[in-house]
Amino acid sequence: MAEPQKIFAVHYNYVPGLSDQRDVHRAAHREFLVSLGSAMVAAGAYVDDPAAALLLVKAEDSGSVLDLLDGDPFKHHGLIASTDVHEWSCAVGDRAAAIRGDGA
Repeated sequence: MAEPQKIFAVHYNYVPGLSDQRDVHRAAHREFLVSLGSAMVAAGAYVDDPAAALLLVKAEDSGSVLDLLDGDPFKHHGLIASTDVHEWSCAVGDRAAAIRGDGA
């Protein structure tokens, strides 16, 4: 049985003052994230800080995460000020095993 891929928490900080541009490119951004298939675990902006977002991504290493996200329209349009990537341990929760990929 193949070892489950690692999960990475990706924190996007958006460029201040460009929320109107994010609105213009949001559909393409979401379409891109969906196109990543099972590598994209979940993604969304913070409700209390819409100038930032959290993405959970499955990959072999942090470099692979950055490679996966390189095609993001938000990146290509200069809307992301910084991207922080951290390997994340999905240890506890009703869906933890399914998220990790080692059970249903």
